[in-house]
Amino acid sequence: MKRILPSLCVLAVIVAASPASPAQAPAAVPVGRFEVASIKPSNPNPASFQASLPLIVPAYGRLQAQNMTLRLLIVAAYQKQSFQLLGGPAWLNTTKFDVDARAGDPKTSTTGLLDMLQRLLADRFKLRVHAETRQVPIYALMLARSGRLGPQLKPSAANCPGYKEQQQKMLEAIARGGIGGLTAMMSKPGESRACGISPAATKSAGVGIKLTGMPIVMLTEMLTQLVGRPVVDKTGLNGLYDYEITIDAPTVIRMYAELGVNLPSAAASLPQEPSLMTNLQETLGLKLDAQRGPGQVLIVDSAAPPTPD
Repeated sequence: MKRILPSLCVLAVIVAASPASPAQAPAAVPVGRFEVASIKPSNPNPASFQASLPLIVPAYGRLQAQNMTLRLLIVAAYQKQSFQLLGGPAWLNTTKFDVDARAGDPKTSTTGLLDMLQRLLADRFKLRVHAETRQVPIYALMLARSGRLGPQLKPSAANCPGYKEQQQKMLEAIARGGIGGLTAMMSKPGESRACGISPAATKSAGVGIKLTGMPIVMLTEMLTQLVGRPVVDKTGLNGLYDYEITIDAPTVIRMYAELGVNLPSAAASLPQEPSLMTNLQETLGLKLDAQRGPGQVLIVDSAAPPTPD
């Protein structure tokens, strides 16, 4: 079948370019400023599909972003998911910006760069936000059958570094060579990669992903993005695992739409296929149980178009 949908491996890095972290309240006064920063409207007519993707790369003391709405910039700066952000003007979801900002110290960490982005948004967009804890819909990730794993979920024999370290390497690869730099460090479908994320062959129109030497928390973070609500690990599975899953086409299309990316029109007429929930249970032996629990949301109190450079 002709591949219509782009790789979710790239999308996962774009969406979660900042390493995910536990919910935290925003600082009352963000600390640290970039030494120099430019914010400009994005090109409304990008030359290619890759050039139209929203992307943010905080690495090597520099933060670069393209095709990012203010919503996505806030999500990255405060390390939240899009569904955790409430309020704000309508243009927050539509107007796209490119950002190029440098810290005074080239060794500034990713976390430090994102803290500086908070300050930049406060200065240039007059952004004011506050956090609240509410009862929200969540999913608990659980074993579908006690003590039994699915055929595509196995304890890993690989001795891999922490997945945060692997995510940082992905960011650095993009900083050096753009999306092409990330693609170069990933294995091709059918190839074996000792540690990390790679494309997986699939018979459906969806996107296959293979994760090797990764903890289950990596899956919960990915599922949180895919299902649009917090996913809490209640599997009891510790250590590193090798697992493979197919993300159905409607889920991929929805994720790209939320990022403001329009996929080819042919993607809308793809044939029906097993849902993400079905794939999760049949291949990994896991299920998502709908529950409610405390969750943090970030409220946009005010924002204004950015001041000129």
